[in-house]
Amino acid sequence: MSGPKVFRRSEMVLKPAVTPTGTTSIARVIDSSISRQMGAGIEVLEDVTIDWTVTYDEILFIIEGPLTIEFDDGAHECHAGDIVFLPDGTHLKYIAKGRAAYYYALHPVDWAARQGTVEP
Repeated sequence: MSGPKVFRRSEMVLKPAVTPTGTTSIARVIDSSISRQMGAGIEVLEDVTIDWTVTYDEILFIIEGPLTIEFDDGAHECHAGDIVFLPDGTHLKYIAKGRAAYYYALHPVDWAARQGTVEP
């Protein structure tokens, strides 16, 4: 793996992430070429609702919002500075009415390969 790194926002490239319920943009900054354990990056959502079930542990740090996250217990409007923990198996909807963004960190980094799938 690699040593310590600094990742500049100006150098992060957002790429489309196509899911069955909508498209977002993701800059996957920390991947398996950098870490054997965790992944991380930035995701931007614009005028979209994404229905998703996480199959890994994930932490979100909201950097732009609002972003509504709907769990079985109801909807939670999140704003810049809020932190969200999503344990493996959590079903949710990301609802962006306008532009929203968050930094994410997840474990394990190779969740998709372990499940025989590819990341959206």
